[in-house]
Amino acid sequence: MTDVLLCTDTFWAQWGDRVRGIAPDIEAITLVEGQQVSEHDLSRITIAFFSHDAWPERAANFFGAALRAPNLAWLHTMSAGVDSPVFDTMKDRGVRLTNSSGSSSAPIARTVIMYLLALARDLPRMMRAQADGEWAWERWSELTGKRVAVVGFGPIGQEVIRLTQEFGMKPMVVRRSSHGSEPCPVRTLDELPVVASEVDALVVALPLHDETRGIISAAVIGAMRTDAFFINVGRGELVDQAALTKALAQGRLGGAGLDVTDPEPLPSDHPLWRLPNVIITPHNSGSTDGTARRASEKFLTNLAAWSTGGALLFEV
Repeated sequence: MTDVLLCTDTFWAQWGDRVRGIAPDIEAITLVEGQQVSEHDLSRITIAFFSHDAWPERAANFFGAALRAPNLAWLHTMSAGVDSPVFDTMKDRGVRLTNSSGSSSAPIARTVIMYLLALARDLPRMMRAQADGEWAWERWSELTGKRVAVVGFGPIGQEVIRLTQEFGMKPMVVRRSSHGSEPCPVRTLDELPVVASEVDALVVALPLHDETRGIISAAVIGAMRTDAFFINVGRGELVDQAALTKALAQGRLGGAGLDVTDPEPLPSDHPLWRLPNVIITPHNSGSTDGTARRASEKFLTNLAAWSTGGALLFEV
């Protein structure tokens, strides 16, 4: 049977030749802005690739089509996170699900370093001074020697640890248990309140599931030092956001770098936007041209395996 691929017109224009080089008989049904996929075409779709260019503006259209494709057998998503209910729905239907885990780890880890440098140098205050035409001299803090706890040891957490070591920081990893091969000290998740009280920065890079939801509790936040930085590149639902907002507003934390919030988008009237010691980015820490390329390459690797009956990589 000839496979029929659902993808965006943007992905197909850039990668169509590569796709056909791997699977010469494949057909493509491309998602075009402002157009609906016909019921006939929906019935023919067997494969779908949620590519980086579809996020966020075209996500609803893409998944709306994928959910209505009765013969969809395999979905590959560019995202490492698959905590959205739509993925559970697909798996419940028997659709095989793979992702591009690791494709965004490098830029996300570099965003973490950006937050750390910006908070250590109080970049938000400098930007306000620049806007006001104020020459506001200040002595900066260095990252060298600072202790950082990285919660989560997936591809993102591993790269954060490597980079913080390059900056002379002293990282530790917080995970369920030590595997003995980590490049730094390991503490367990049940030690989080104690760990939070010991470090200069707490970086959250965990996936979201039932066991991790709300793991950064009010108790963990309350244990942090008043000059410590909090960074979240995991999911907003991992954190008691009300407790975090209160701690930042009351000066009980040194600052925060947040790429994820709860909800998303963060409402424009949320107090986090107006706090002077907070840097917020719109869940785009991994959204680079390099990430898009790496995610597509992982899909092509799996397409080659799919076409020959081989084992799929990155299956969730």
